[in-house]
Amino acid sequence: MYRYQCSRETFEQAGYSPEEGIQIMRKAVRLADNARKAYLAEEGGGVPTKEVSVALSLGPFGSAVKPPQDFYGFYPPPFGPKGPSNDELGEGEGGGGGNTRLFSSSGDSGAVVVVVEEEEERKAIEALAGFHLWRLRAVASDAETWKLVDYVAFETVPHLRELRAIKVAMARFDAETRRGSPSGLKGWWVSLVFPDGEGSVQWGPGEREHQTRDLADSNSTGRQGQSEILNVVLDGRIGAVPTGLGINCTRIDQYPSILSSITSRFHPKSPSEEGKAPVSLTLVVYPNGGRFGDTFDYPTHRWTNDGGPRPDGRNITWEEEVAEVVQKCRNEWKDVIVGGCCRVYPPQIKRLREKVNEAL
Repeated sequence: MYRYQCSRETFEQAGYSPEEGIQIMRKAVRLADNARKAYLAEEGGGVPTKEVSVALSLGPFGSAVKPPQDFYGFYPPPFGPKGPSNDELGEGEGGGGGNTRLFSSSGDSGAVVVVVEEEEERKAIEALAGFHLWRLRAVASDAETWKLVDYVAFETVPHLRELRAIKVAMARFDAETRRGSPSGLKGWWVSLVFPDGEGSVQWGPGEREHQTRDLADSNSTGRQGQSEILNVVLDGRIGAVPTGLGINCTRIDQYPSILSSITSRFHPKSPSEEGKAPVSLTLVVYPNGGRFGDTFDYPTHRWTNDGGPRPDGRNITWEEEVAEVVQKCRNEWKDVIVGGCCRVYPPQIKRLREKVNEAL
């Protein structure tokens, strides 16, 4: 169920009151359940023949920002250090450039500055947690509507600050609903976005100064920093631990290096390797479709392509490449859920199902 951009902020921008927004969000859940029932009736002649789940899709705070910041994570205070500029080239409102995604002192490493940065980071996490918690409460405040939701998917999350905030929000939500495991759901996941692959801007070298608690040091290439992701995801001291970790809105050819980075400190599941276990999470793989080398250009809101061939010279379809990724990584994770994101349509999903079945 796609409710990605729904939030108190986006409803207010559209002229709706918070109460009207909540009713719209609940209606979206009921519509998804109606679609589920209609599909099962059509497939099974009125007798359910398979399980169909409803996932509540929640986008990042960046989906409520103008211009959208779900890829690049330029969040205005109190959600981040500085908002996006009109030209969307990386300078925050009012110009000045510099680090606009993570709190940084631009070279001053004094203890006082670090304390200030940590306090600003704490405030931003608190603000982001409140943003996500409002949307969860909007649906869960009606018990009958909430029963229709099987999973919650926080998608296209651009940096670890928001990942931490989501964990905090889910811990509070679980405590409020008191349903356990967590919040009565079958599961929930956080899906990260890597718009530029392994060297994405949210993990870029210029973004890491004084962020060693989240990322690698500023001299790393990005690979070491990404290996810190699982530390944040699995740390129960931060907040609730999700049942899955996803990667969405990312080109499929970039998945192997990203997944290798994330699992660099873990070992695959293999009968011949005693004592080694997979990551205790479900991996959710839903890459973008389109051609190799496609990128989304935010200023023009169009997909662009440099026209270059694949470096490996392979002639491979999107479905075949996704199936290859699933086959290679399935023993490194508890389970794998696979699908598609931008510019992936029902015929491709059908072919993907066939290719995955062949590969496995």
